Amino acid sequence: MIISIIHLLSSCQDFLDEKPSTDLVVPDNLEDIQALLDNEYIMNRNSDMGEVASDDYFISKQEWESWNEITRNAHVWADIISPTGRFVSWNALYEQVFYANVALEQLDDIVPDSNEQVDWDRLRGSALFYRSSAFYNLLRIFTMPYHLVNPELGIPLKLSADVNKLVKRSSIEDSYAQVIGDLEAALDLLPSRATIATRPSKQAVYGLLARVYLSMGDYQKVLDYTSLALELGNELMDYANLEQGNTFGFKRLNEEMVYCSYFSSGSIGYSSDTFILSEIYESYAAGDLRKSLFFTQAYQDGHVKFRGTYMGNLYLFDGIATDELLLNRAEAAVRLGNEEQALEDLNYLLEHRFEAGKFEPIAGISGEVLLERILEERRKELVFRGLRWEDLRRFSGSQYEKTVTRDLDGEIYTLEPGSPKYAYPIPMDELQLNDMKQNPR
Repeated sequence: MIISIIHLLSSCQDFLDEKPSTDLVVPDNLEDIQALLDNEYIMNRNSDMGEVASDDYFISKQEWESWNEITRNAHVWADIISPTGRFVSWNALYEQVFYANVALEQLDDIVPDSNEQVDWDRLRGSALFYRSSAFYNLLRIFTMPYHLVNPELGIPLKLSADVNKLVKRSSIEDSYAQVIGDLEAALDLLPSRATIATRPSKQAVYGLLARVYLSMGDYQKVLDYTSLALELGNELMDYANLEQGNTFGFKRLNEEMVYCSYFSSGSIGYSSDTFILSEIYESYAAGDLRKSLFFTQAYQDGHVKFRGTYMGNLYLFDGIATDELLLNRAEAAVRLGNEEQALEDLNYLLEHRFEAGKFEPIAGISGEVLLERILEERRKELVFRGLRWEDLRRFSGSQYEKTVTRDLDGEIYTLEPGSPKYAYPIPMDELQLNDMKQNPR
């Protein structure tokens, strides 16, 4: 696997080195464009920088010192994240944007016949989805939370495959509008459900729109789009029927997956001394199978490690799945006063997570108590799914805000709610090429 990855990285670097050349061979037919967008290593991987900076785990000082410099700095919210100037997360996400823009521009040059129209539409919708997803992930890492952001400090919206065209930072409103606009344009072009979860679908678009609107605090839109997504499919695995002894607990491309994406780096997933907070591990009730499927048993000094990625391997799944859709709708519903819907979604999820006969439906709670229970189950269900960082961001300024602390052998690091450190700095090599304003730290 290592040899294959090295070869792949070498090939990708050769491709990137050749991008500005007029001799670059670009896809000029639907089959080639499909192959371009099916490059899973490029199009389905995301940055784990949010997860690195979040609060569901702790590490030893020795393990922290073994990490690369960027990841070490991100873990303690340092003022300078990348002293060398390069930032792989920024480059990788804009690489997705580049691939999507190449596909869109080449599709503009193809006039499909009646036999090709469905495929042409699907490819265009897929490219719009990938570009939107990349832009949204850039916003989650390199801008402040939507309700706290400086309105001028959005992201560069690169809408052309011309790598020599420099683009300034757009406003935050324009940045989110581009994300939403791309997704809305993709809706009528994509099939309701994909034949394979690594490809976008209408259901995935609805799920990503709900995720975006949740970060913006528009709960009515969250309710609307999660409902549309769940109408297309609401399958859940019954954890009681899963084999408990598997190394990772789950198989890849399981029936809950709506869209498959993952963290390509292994700073958390591979680390030997990355442990789950005891407050999370001990929060699972008796009979809750998530405790055994998500985590190892006693490991070192009683600590436990996460193992329950839906990727079924060492990579961490951060895509869209039915359980997230249900929790998003439950939260939106209770915030909008629809407590019956919230309880229905919460109970439907949890009855698939317990040993047979052990789950007692939740009843008799409402208002803030119900919302707190939904948020508690959200953290327990979506651990290491790339969503905790966005939750910490959107909770800033609310009753659910939290001060996050790290203790590395007595060295204490703190991230306050609403801190400017919720936005990573723009890479210095980008600023040297393109005159734009840096994020404050």
